[in-house]
Amino acid sequence: MYDQIARFYDLTHASLTDDLPFVLQLAADTDGPVLELGCGSGRLLLPLARAGHNVTGLDLSAGMLDRARARLAQEPTAVQQRVTLHQADMSNFTLPEGAPFGLAVVPYNTLFHLDTAQALAMLRRVRTVLGGNGRLFIDTANPVDLANTPEDALLSLENVLTDPETGELIVHLASNRLDSANQTLHITWIYDVSAPNGGPVNRTVAQAAYHYRYPHQLELLLQEAGYQLLHLWGGYDQSPYEETSNSLLILATKQ
Repeated sequence: MYDQIARFYDLTHASLTDDLPFVLQLAADTDGPVLELGCGSGRLLLPLARAGHNVTGLDLSAGMLDRARARLAQEPTAVQQRVTLHQADMSNFTLPEGAPFGLAVVPYNTLFHLDTAQALAMLRRVRTVLGGNGRLFIDTANPVDLANTPEDALLSLENVLTDPETGELIVHLASNRLDSANQTLHITWIYDVSAPNGGPVNRTVAQAAYHYRYPHQLELLLQEAGYQLLHLWGGYDQSPYEETSNSLLILATKQ
């Protein structure tokens, strides 16, 4: 799916920066390299490398990794040497032997892409590459917000953007369909692209299924995979999670 929308990702997520200071602090408190699962085009990976951390990024999308490599090529040599990229399924990956990771990051809503079996497989696989004191950080939106999505499947306007490289106008639309029985939000993204001088509109349509989980469900998954829950936060200010929180943030360690 992300291969379809790779060219739009950085544009539509340009304002997504609230998590960066928090992740940088987690990495600063970490002894060992960082593993990012679902690294995409490098939104978190590059700032981590600039801050002096050795980072390995995994992503299934070749298109997103191509963008990450293009961005990385613009960085100083020292930053480039701190980054390793792999195209792999985060629930079933193999990495070359090396130092165990001190921190694994499953960033902004990435966990939602995995069903229960995939999420459990990912947690177990990550556990094998974490060091003895290694920690796992998971960042998702508040599942209560997803569960309260109106079941009308109406198309809504998300963004109107201009691509600074091409001058093209991009109209970003979205439609949601909630399957509350299976705790799944089905999302359709539409990107209508028109040239600066007008002409035909080129449409890209992509679909995703977000598998949301409540805190008690995530804690059970973590226990089954061999982790101990350390913190359950509702935001990057480390406030306790509540049903009205903006986010659901988890920090866990190996048992």
